[in-house]
Amino acid sequence: MNDPKNSIAFLATTVLLFATAHWAYAADPAAAAVHGNKGNVLAQAAKYDEAIVEFTKAIELSPSDPRLYNDRGRVYRAMAKYTEAMADFDKSVSLAPKSETGYIERGQNQVMQNKFEEALPDYNKAVELAPTNPICYDRRGFAFYNLHRYDDAVKDYTASIEKKPDNPLTFNRRADAYYAMNQFAPALADIEAALKLKPDDFDTTQKLAVVRAKLATPKPVVQNTPPSTPEPPPAPMDPRIKIGIGAGALLVLIIIIVLVSRRKSRGY
Repeated sequence: MNDPKNSIAFLATTVLLFATAHWAYAADPAAAAVHGNKGNVLAQAAKYDEAIVEFTKAIELSPSDPRLYNDRGRVYRAMAKYTEAMADFDKSVSLAPKSETGYIERGQNQVMQNKFEEALPDYNKAVELAPTNPICYDRRGFAFYNLHRYDDAVKDYTASIEKKPDNPLTFNRRADAYYAMNQFAPALADIEAALKLKPDDFDTTQKLAVVRAKLATPKPVVQNTPPSTPEPPPAPMDPRIKIGIGAGALLVLIIIIVLVSRRKSRGY
């Protein structure tokens, strides 16, 4: 029979070796980066299932890297797997609570489900953590816009533009907010700025035409004179009246003839 002490020592050694091997496997950021890069290439090619496999391998190799969870979460989100995406963004936030990235991505996951109110706490935290990051303001501005809080949207888009004045999308979005408030002049200025940054963009060009039409001086309304109504023809005379008039005229004529005849007979 084997010595129990030797068996325990062997078991302990085996567990230690296994744990050491697993630790070495799990803490291999270089290998994780290889899989992560493959995952990004596959994601850009819209090969989402394969990308998930690569990111999962990367996470197994480097489970404490929040970037990998953000990457895999974005792919899940692109696949409309919002529950899985939220789990990855939650993990990213727990690993890097002082980084705005996880909060931005988690907020965007809510926005993709039209949960704009639910997205605001994460966007607010992102702005708090990274007040110089234009993306934080741009994303929160989009949530405000969809909540019909147009003034807040304009403020956030303005902050984003101040920090990154070469993004035509933000100018377009601020123009949308101005348009929603019937402020067509500043909307036009933003659309023109967007076209300078991205000339001949079809959607922006269409917006330009719409806003210019809103700003065009209305033409005076010409009042068309209605045609005069013709007077109705007189009503036909009653035949009895006609007979009476005729008889009266005949009687007058007879009297005149009689008078004339008498004068002639008297030699007048």
